[in-house]
Amino acid sequence: MNKNFVFIPGLFALGVAAGIAMMYDRGKEKSIQPASPAPAMEAGDHPMSGAFVITQVSDSDRIRTLEQQHRILNDRIDQLEQLIDDELSEAKEPGSIAILKPSTVDTPVSSLSPAMTTENLVKAGLNEELAADIVRRRNEMDMKILELRDRASRDGYLDTERYARELNELREQDISLRDEIGDEYYDSYLFSSGQGNRVKVASVMMGSPAEMSGMKDGDLILNYDNRRMFNWNELQEATSRGERGEYVNVAVLRNGQLVNLWIPRGPLGIRLSSARVKP
Repeated sequence: MNKNFVFIPGLFALGVAAGIAMMYDRGKEKSIQPASPAPAMEAGDHPMSGAFVITQVSDSDRIRTLEQQHRILNDRIDQLEQLIDDELSEAKEPGSIAILKPSTVDTPVSSLSPAMTTENLVKAGLNEELAADIVRRRNEMDMKILELRDRASRDGYLDTERYARELNELREQDISLRDEIGDEYYDSYLFSSGQGNRVKVASVMMGSPAEMSGMKDGDLILNYDNRRMFNWNELQEATSRGERGEYVNVAVLRNGQLVNLWIPRGPLGIRLSSARVKP
């Protein structure tokens, strides 16, 4: 009786110990079991997705971008140079003789002040002997202008009415290159010497006479009132001539097609740039 009494509690204690051991082993298995991977997130769901993706740009795309930036810079340079070229010195007293725009002699060669050479004139189609004669005569005129400026500076009458009068007298003796060689050769000369030879419409102002007449951005203005236009200054002067409001013909080149517009004389209401087009 006593043996059974001792044996039963012993079995009970052994069972409890075995149960504790089994629970301990299960706990260890759970602690070392690798965690299940989280569900995969779609690439577009993450707020940083694509933040560090390198965009593949082809060489041709980069070249086109650079060419476009180069054209924009060239247009801006042409605009600035034209603004300088268009500025005229104002006379100090009403009714006095206006001082002509400054001479380009003794200044650095640029697209604003290109060097006239026999080579450029020959490239434009002129006879070499005639081209050399034109360059010689224009150089003589440039030297006379330099001498006048030097004399006026030394004698203290530079930028006075006397200087303006003497300068105008010199200019009246000169013949413009365009008048001397004609429009066709002059057009070729501008192109061959790297200068702009077309007036380009950069933008048309809303409600302007140009817009109402059908002028478009990008048009190349070839003629105004049947006269060839090669630069802004010529066009601005042409719009100021004649009777204001009088309708004149303006020929423009648009997408390779010649378009004739009728626009009242006066301000056109356009922003201009220049273009270089092979004649």
